[in-house]
Amino acid sequence: MFGHSERELQRLADQAVVIEPITRELLVDAGVSSGMRVLDVGTGRGDVAFLAAELVGGDGMVVGVDRAPDALAVARERAEARSVHNVSFEQLDLAQPAFDSSFDALIGRYVLEFQRDPVETLTRLLPCVRPGGIVAFHEIDWAGYRSVPPVATWDRCCDLVIQSIAATGADTQVGARLPSIFAAAGLAAPTIRLEAVIGAGANSHEAAYRLAGLVRTVLPSLEELGLVAPGELDPDALTAQIVDEAAASGSSVVGWSEVRAWSRVERVAPF
Repeated sequence: MFGHSERELQRLADQAVVIEPITRELLVDAGVSSGMRVLDVGTGRGDVAFLAAELVGGDGMVVGVDRAPDALAVARERAEARSVHNVSFEQLDLAQPAFDSSFDALIGRYVLEFQRDPVETLTRLLPCVRPGGIVAFHEIDWAGYRSVPPVATWDRCCDLVIQSIAATGADTQVGARLPSIFAAAGLAAPTIRLEAVIGAGANSHEAAYRLAGLVRTVLPSLEELGLVAPGELDPDALTAQIVDEAAASGSSVVGWSEVRAWSRVERVAPF
């Protein structure tokens, strides 16, 4: 949905720094470890794949797949620059996954939200995972945002981003639906955790900068949908505006919910 322009790839790089600890904790808690073979779906520029490659070490292997060639080109350049040899990147449509061998873990971040049918997508991917293997996803529940006391610019921009995403048909509450998605795909009830990026008064720059980047990305859509007038929002000024408003009222600004869920593929019962 967000595309893979140079500016968008930079936004993703900035975002990856902020949420890396959340995804790392998911993979560690789920059991991704040395020697494993891992499939990272919707890999984009490879941030999650590189994190998994660090955890599986030289005896393991990570395959990152995505349908966007521009993002994959960046991921391959990063792997070469870092001399990371236990990760590879392949172009693949998640509607038709096909692999010669199975994986010890299936992982993904911010990918099920944008699937037409996340249950069908996950169901198609599960045969890639060995019996007893890990399934771990980091997704968003966009409804989790808030500010206390209210910060008008923060609340409005969060709402606008949600409206622009919902207009594409994406599931803006897929994070909260992960247990039902896992169940419908035949997985056991997952272990699930929720976190959020939060700013506090004048110390809200990180959260505000992240939201401003999203507004910049979806601004053309917002204007096309008639949700904002051309020139009404200036993404370059939003970070400072949100921080100033939060500081003036001593507010907390709470981002959308980062939901982590993991389970295992049922082992085949012996005869």
